[in-house]
Amino acid sequence: MSELNFMHENISGIYNYCDRWCEKCSYTNRCLLFKQEAEREIKYILKGENETDSEHYSKLLADELKDAEKLFNKNSDTEDFLDSLDDDEDLEFDEEEDEDDFEEFLDKNEPNTNDKKKEFNPLIHLAEEMFKELERYYDTAKKHFPQEVKKYDTENPLTKNLQVLSWYIPQISVKIRMCFWGKKQTAKAKSKLSKEIEDEMLNVSSRIAYVGIQNCLAALTEILVKSKELENETRLFLSTLKMIKKMFVEEFPKGQTYKRPYFD
Repeated sequence: MSELNFMHENISGIYNYCDRWCEKCSYTNRCLLFKQEAEREIKYILKGENETDSEHYSKLLADELKDAEKLFNKNSDTEDFLDSLDDDEDLEFDEEEDEDDFEEFLDKNEPNTNDKKKEFNPLIHLAEEMFKELERYYDTAKKHFPQEVKKYDTENPLTKNLQVLSWYIPQISVKIRMCFWGKKQTAKAKSKLSKEIEDEMLNVSSRIAYVGIQNCLAALTEILVKSKELENETRLFLSTLKMIKKMFVEEFPKGQTYKRPYFD
């Protein structure tokens, strides 16, 4: 870790509550995670190294993981550590979410009874199908509007809204899985404190997923109005997303009302 950890203007743990779209965020100057990533890019430039050099990038990540592991090993079993705390003891909880790693973690830790297939979850399945549909939808838009899509003009309603869909739909899929995992973790929590922590993480994930759904609904609605050539595909996309919203709200109602610090 660098001196960035000690910069007093940083907001502690703010990166736990965001949707990671840093280009749209007004708090990057107070976010440690953003500064660390910017610092990493600067190191590449100063050393004249290629950012696509996967070997060097892997080494850089490995070094950072070693630092994190040292901290983690101070409490050999995090869950037991939380359970051992008194309910009134203060604990600052700042967990950086790495969604790709988290998705892999979910795959590895999904309960497996007698090697049977995982239990089918209609909401997760629908969200993953929508993720797959995004690529087809984008290709259709590119056929009808090749120049507009190619330019990535953020002033253009179509390209602006395609950008929204491309950002949030993959995130929605991951966050929905995280919500179900968080629900299980909350139910398993042994102490009041650990239950509160797990519940807070669940609320954050559900809020981010819900905001993403709302943003995508708005984007598709605008495309429907302004891009008649995509009317059939957009209506189909909208119906799928509305179904996901209905199922999600029934399963995780707090996503509608939870207020994230600084963002809601």
